[in-house]
Amino acid sequence: MLRRACTWSLVLFVALAGCSRCGKDEGPAGTSGKTVSVGRYLPREAQAAIVVADLGSIGEKLARFQNLKIASFLAQLQNAQSGEALVSAVMRQVGVDLRSRTAMEAAGIAPGKGAGAAFLAGNQAFSVLGVKDAKTLEETFATLARNRLGASERKEEKAGGGTLVTFSRKDAQVPALGLLFVGDFVLVAPGSTVARLPEMAAQPVEKSLAEEPVLAASLSRLPKEHDFHVYFPGGTGLLPAGTVQGVTLTGRIEEKAVTVHADAPWPDTEAALAPLSPAQGPELVGYLPADSFLVARYRGDPTTLGYVWPYLAGTQLTRVFQQSGFDPKTEVLDNLQSGLVAGVALAPTAQFGSGVPALDIRRTNPFRFVHLVVVGEAKDAAKARATLEKVPGMAGSFGAQVAPEEVGGQRAYLTSYRAGEGAHFAEVGGKLVLAAPRGRLEAALTGLASPPGENPVAKELQGAVAEPALGVVLDLRKMSDAIRNLPSSAWGVGGFAIRATALRWLEATDDLRAVTLGLSRKDKALQAELSLKLVPPAPSEAK
Repeated sequence: MLRRACTWSLVLFVALAGCSRCGKDEGPAGTSGKTVSVGRYLPREAQAAIVVADLGSIGEKLARFQNLKIASFLAQLQNAQSGEALVSAVMRQVGVDLRSRTAMEAAGIAPGKGAGAAFLAGNQAFSVLGVKDAKTLEETFATLARNRLGASERKEEKAGGGTLVTFSRKDAQVPALGLLFVGDFVLVAPGSTVARLPEMAAQPVEKSLAEEPVLAASLSRLPKEHDFHVYFPGGTGLLPAGTVQGVTLTGRIEEKAVTVHADAPWPDTEAALAPLSPAQGPELVGYLPADSFLVARYRGDPTTLGYVWPYLAGTQLTRVFQQSGFDPKTEVLDNLQSGLVAGVALAPTAQFGSGVPALDIRRTNPFRFVHLVVVGEAKDAAKARATLEKVPGMAGSFGAQVAPEEVGGQRAYLTSYRAGEGAHFAEVGGKLVLAAPRGRLEAALTGLASPPGENPVAKELQGAVAEPALGVVLDLRKMSDAIRNLPSSAWGVGGFAIRATALRWLEATDDLRAVTLGLSRKDKALQAELSLKLVPPAPSEAK
């Protein structure tokens, strides 16, 4: 594993490096008087390009992750004593400790000048590094080429406006590693990609990322504070023609979170983005059960979903609705207010004796393992009740049975299908509820008769569902506690071994607090935020 890692490490570690504003950071002056930075050497034609502002800063930040419990757990699976021991072993093989700014400078790298990587068609890639000392940096790569690649034959020539140095195995036609020094940077590539370095170094600036308008526009809309960004141009293998012009990701690494933002200029009409514009609506999160470890809230206007609901439902469900004469837009979406919420909790009766259940509702009833509550508010309560009365007659088209019944003094509609109990629904004072199993419906009907209770989302996570048009929170701590509190019977006869393995995994993820997702729009662009929340080490454990 270490042998495979070291061959690509010095090429791939700069996949987390480069300029934070795509060629607009300070850098050495070019012949035109303009500053030159990493983006100048990364081509627009790349299928993906990765850049960060400061290689030293991101190396020091990433070093924190080696001390997480999950890192040590995974390292032990690789026969290493800890995450730090595994990473240190890889760094020794590479010959440069990428966790240390001082070590990188001693190897001839200028981490503050930025670095970058481009992934080209044909499974090719090359990197760009800032150079502090060209002679020292060449010696660093020469040692790597000789000791790890068996390439000791050095060759030097002028190419691409700079100096190309290659290292080859004896009698090899293709060099194992190539370095092209140009200005204050060096382009690094393995194997056959070396031949493309002069082309990349001499490319016109308008063909580089330094003047990529789609990237520049996305970066102007995304948070200014970030450690790295990634650009996927449209029309490539990853983003085929006819999709979007490009997707830009920015990442921020902090003590309490690792957050990635995404921006994609939307090629379709304004109507396609309308569902991601927040609208005013009632506060319904407090109606969700306190044990919900997964909470979602939609703040957009449901009437705008008429354009996209067939894509969300799929062709099969859309066909059934069409055949039944039931129009979800006019019957449901047009009568819903903004603020729809959903909560998922672990079923206390879940059985894991046979391992993880199959994720197919045709074979496994999901409500044997999780409980669901969805709450929305209608604009017209009478119209909502009329719509619910239509559901039993069309349920057969979906392979289910729906029967009206009095539950807790309220008219409810109970669902069943071949795999067992389905999701039940009812209307109370203009509020609509979808819940499973029946016990959750009964509790929800009681709760809806009163004002909303306490927000089930932890205080430090509430912003994730309060701000975006669509917000989702997966509370890993709450989910972990729910699994830990399952009775012994949940693991089956003799399931102590399964339970012990599950608890071991849960202990290894104690440092992971939650995962949050937000979707929204900004101008005519789709934006997303994905964040992994971390539990910072206690003061006594901090290094």
